[in-house]
Formats: sequence, structure tokens, C-alpha cells
Amino acid sequence: MNKAYERETEMWNQVFKECTPVDLRNLDLQVETMFDEALKLFAQKTTNVLDFGCGTGDISFQYLQYQPTHKVLGIDASKTGIEFANETARLSDYKTATFLEGTDHTVKQLEENSFDGVILSNVLDVMPKDVSKEVVEDLERVLKPGGYWFIKMNPYYSKEELESFGYENMGNNIYEENHIMRLRQATTNYWKERFARFGKEIIYLEFEYPWQEGMNRLFVYQELKESDCATFAIIRSLRYNTV
Repeated sequence: MNKAYERETEMWNQVFKECTPVDLRNLDLQVETMFDEALKLFAQKTTNVLDFGCGTGDISFQYLQYQPTHKVLGIDASKTGIEFANETARLSDYKTATFLEGTDHTVKQLEENSFDGVILSNVLDVMPKDVSKEVVEDLERVLKPGGYWFIKMNPYYSKEELESFGYENMGNNIYEENHIMRLRQATTNYWKERFARFGKEIIYLEFEYPWQEGMNRLFVYQELKESDCATFAIIRSLRYNTV
């Protein structure tokens, strides 16, 4: 595996180690108005979601504030992130939330068509293309026909902005900082072309985070249903070659 990508997990282990779990029940977890409304809609349309690359579970917990009885399974490679998420779930009495330390190999062990929603927040654009391809294929297998994708991407930065962050271009649109992979830069059109195979685009929006420069990108898609007959068969027969 790409060593810079492996070091990314080590970096997040150190970052999450500084976090302190708290009881979230009396806290407002809303982030930004448009993002919040999109997540609320996603929560209304789903009941059992997989949050892959969940980190400390931030989006999972916001999802549960909207629908406390729904189920969430969070998976992340960061041991300290998962420990934080599980302790936060315990303190907040979120009995329907489970968080596991793992990777796409963990997803391979999950039952086919077992979730009606998948969350990917700043995941596909911080991993090498070959890893991204495999992750998407594994997630497609566990997402039910008619299920929903909730995909957040980092902003698209100019070359000058990336240089100002201290990021080094390693080729193939991969950027590293101190030999740690930080971003796989790709345009919005690039991602839309690849997500089109999921089915129907429900939402696309751009929004600002108070703690991050640039416009974050959010994509919400609904998978085609088996009742869509020929179209469903064609789409499901395709494989991602360029995620």
C-alpha cells in the first residue's frame, strides 16, 4: 500500500488522541444550513446507514440527532477515532450506533444489500485511485437497490492554494504534506461523471465550513431500483475503472 496513505492514518490517530468524548444529547451539532438540510433529508430517506471513514463519528452523530432510532455502523482505520466514537455513543446513550476499527476489507465481510444509506465524508479524495475504486465497489455491494449515497468532498483548490498549504504534488493529482497523503485533487465534473453510475443525482451543493478554506462539495445520489429493469442491469454490470 502507498506509504504516504498509511502515514495518513497514523496522523489522524495522533489528532484524534487529543479529542475528549462528551455527552452530545444537549448539544446542537448543526454545521452549515445547506449541509444540515441535506443530511436531514438523507436521514428521512434511510434507516440503516454505513459511515465509511467515519473518523470520530461527527456526521453519524448529527444523523442520529435527526433520527435517534435509526442504525449507524461507522468504520474507520483510525483506532483512536473509533475509540472516541464508541465512548461518545456510550456517553450519549446512542444504542443504535456501532463503530469498528477497519478498512474496505471490513466492508467485504458485511452482508450484501444490508444498508439503505452510505456516508463518505472526505474519504474518496484522500486515498489513492486504486483504493478508492475498491472501496466504491465494496460499498455498492452492501448498499440496497434504491439506497442513498451521501458523499462530501474537500474543496477544489488552485495550484497556488495547494502550494500555500505546503502540499507537494507527487503526480497523478496526489498531494502530500511531510510525506503524508493529504489530497487527491479532482474537479467536480470528474466526480459527477463517476457518480453518475449510482443513479439519480438528488442534491449537489457547495458550502463553506467555518474551519476550512474553500467551498466544500456535497453529492447525494439514489441508487437505481431493481424495478428500473434494463437500466438497473446495465448500470450494475459496469465496473469502476477510474474512481
